[in-house]
Amino acid sequence: MTAIDILALGEPLIEMVRLPKNDQPASIGQRLYRSGIGGDALNALVAAARQGARTGLISSVGDDLFGHDILEFCAAEGIDTHGVSVDPAHPTGLVYIDPDPADRRFFYSRKGSAASHLGPGNISEEMVAASRVLHVTGVTLAISETMRAAAFHAARVARAQGVLVSFDINFRPRLWSVEEALPTIEEFLPLVDIVLPSEDEAGALIGLASAGDILSHFGDHGARIVILKRGSEGAVMLAGDETITIPAVPVRAVDSSGAGDSFAGAFLAHFLESGDPRNAGHRAAQVAAQTVTGWGATEAIPRRADIGGDTG
Repeated sequence: MTAIDILALGEPLIEMVRLPKNDQPASIGQRLYRSGIGGDALNALVAAARQGARTGLISSVGDDLFGHDILEFCAAEGIDTHGVSVDPAHPTGLVYIDPDPADRRFFYSRKGSAASHLGPGNISEEMVAASRVLHVTGVTLAISETMRAAAFHAARVARAQGVLVSFDINFRPRLWSVEEALPTIEEFLPLVDIVLPSEDEAGALIGLASAGDILSHFGDHGARIVILKRGSEGAVMLAGDETITIPAVPVRAVDSSGAGDSFAGAFLAHFLESGDPRNAGHRAAQVAAQTVTGWGATEAIPRRADIGGDTG
């Protein structure tokens, strides 16, 4: 089994990004969309791969044009897809994005998708054991009971094998309610070494607004590193007993899609390389900033050469 730095479990999606009003046709009822590849777990892998990490994906896609587009995209990005099955019975999921510089405006068409039928039996324990980090997201836990069971199984295998577990909260109210999400997330957190909540998610899920309270809440579950993502305000990190402020990098934003995911992937890539959470956080902020300068989640994610030298 080839060694992998970052292995992610989640659903890759075809993105349909609605173009700005000025680019739309005059005819009522007609809309122009630009297609792309996304999905939160895959977005993180793209960011990590473009920073030089060895990456792999565990998932499933439909045996359709969209699914094969995703596999082709992963191959081009150097993402290992030995853990991705092709399902002839269920379709590849889609997400429609109405771009916004700061807000999340997603509309999913993924019910019954191939990835939603993934279960614990689809997890390659050998692949998990051969990785350095297993990355899971709240969307992975939300899309189906079988995928949720797969995530718990993979995380337990990772813990048993000494593999770090990274968890991006990524709470999506369109996928599940607070009443369903909160106990599931709280049950998952003790398996996690690195956790990445955002301010709006913390407010919605646990009613906390103070950065210190949020960091403490997630740190109390046992995570070694907690990174509170604050959008245009940057991030605040709790690493052991040290609180680290990560300022945002000013850019002209057009679409916030994938910014938090690219932060997570870039952070993991640089943290594994250097062992320095402060530097990894600053590098991740640079990657996330560049991500929002283009349409869709992955197109504008920069490569390592495009973000300059070490900072912080």
